[in-house]
Amino acid sequence: MQDASKVVMGANLSTAKEVTSYKGAVLAGLVVRQKSDGTLSLAKADGGILGVSLGNDLSNAGFCPIARKGLLIPVLLTAAFTPVVGAAVNISDTTGKAAAAGAGVTAVNAIYASAVLQGLQEDGTYADVALIDMAGGL
Repeated sequence: MQDASKVVMGANLSTAKEVTSYKGAVLAGLVVRQKSDGTLSLAKADGGILGVSLGNDLSNAGFCPIARKGLLIPVLLTAAFTPVVGAAVNISDTTGKAAAAGAGVTAVNAIYASAVLQGLQEDGTYADVALIDMAGGL
């Protein structure tokens, strides 16, 4: 039986999603931006938001699938942050993780669809995550 408190990073629990691959590699669950030269970044200063990274591609060809729209997308959380289901999502301007509202964050077009879960990362470790709904994109 699957543990409902855990989720695999890079996966989503809904088929409602729009995914585009970009050259580069970003850890699954981080909100990704695109620099003017086309490379991927986490920093707000580098460009506009593309979506949430789904991690490295399975063929190891150097591409990063990014969920541009979707439901139940896992996103990494900053330390000691506990989201509220239905609340608006804010993203750290430097780490690409979901964070509490305040200075140094950007509000995005998404809401929390879960409380804190444990996300199984690509390296086999667990991190605090939450599922978000971003039906119209971030």
